[in-house]
Amino acid sequence: MWPALATLGALIILLSLGAWQLNRKHEKEAMLSALAASLSAVPITLGGNGFVLTTVQVVPTAKRGINPPMLPELARVTVTGRYATARSVPVRATLPTSSKGGVAGGIGYFWMTPLQVENGPVVFINRGFVPSGMGWKAPAIATPEGLQTITGLIRLPEKGQAFTPADIPEKGEYFVRDPQVMARAVSVHNVVNFFIDAERLPDDVRPPVGINANEMIARIPNNHLHYAVTWFGFALTLLGVFGFFAYGRLKHHEKPSLPEGNRP
Repeated sequence: MWPALATLGALIILLSLGAWQLNRKHEKEAMLSALAASLSAVPITLGGNGFVLTTVQVVPTAKRGINPPMLPELARVTVTGRYATARSVPVRATLPTSSKGGVAGGIGYFWMTPLQVENGPVVFINRGFVPSGMGWKAPAIATPEGLQTITGLIRLPEKGQAFTPADIPEKGEYFVRDPQVMARAVSVHNVVNFFIDAERLPDDVRPPVGINANEMIARIPNNHLHYAVTWFGFALTLLGVFGFFAYGRLKHHEKPSLPEGNRP
C-alpha cells in the first residue's frame, strides 16, 4: 500500500508540472503572437480616443483586445511630452544576444526616463539598452530636450523573481522596472503604473538602443513543450517502474498450486 501511495503522490506532482508547462506554453505563444502583431499595428495614441493616461488600465497579454480604457500589455502605443527631469534611472539588465543577429546583448542597463505629458501625468519611458562593460558602471547618457513623441510597447510593472536582488536606492542600484519605485528615485510625482519600451529608430544602434520586436521575439525562448514532454515522460517511467515492482510482489505472494492428487 505504501509504495502505491508514494507513487500516486509523485505521479500527481509530475503530471501537475507537465500541465503547468503546457499552460506556460500557451501564455508564451500568446505573448509572442502579441509581439508579432505589434510589428504591423498602427500605434494607439495615449491621450486621445478614450485612452486617457490617467484612466488607462494595462492587462496581461492573453486578454488581448482594444476596449478603452483597457489595453493589453505589449500593445503598440505613442505618447507625446517632455522629459520631466534630466535624471534617469538605470535598471540593471543582462540582455542575451539575438540568435538571428541584430544588436548584441551583454550586461548593462535599461535607461528609464520620466516623460511629462502635457496636462497629464508622468509615464516612464524605457529609452533602451545601454551596455556598461565590465564592472556595472553606468555611463553618462544625455536626456533630449523639447517636445518628444515616443512610439513603443506598453508594459506592466515588473516584479522581482526569487533570485532578483533587492533594490538599493541609496547606492542608485535598481533591478526591476517599477514606475512607483523609480519615481521616488528621481523625485517625480503623478506617475502612471505602467511604462513604455521605446521602439528603436531605423538603423539606430547608438545607446540607448530601443526595442525591436523582431529581435525581442528571437531572444525569447519557448521550450515549454519540451519541458512538458519531459515531465510527462518521467510520469510514464514512474508508472512503468511501479508496474514491474507490483508485478514482482504479486508474483512473489502468489499462492502455490495444489498437488495433482489433492485437486478435486
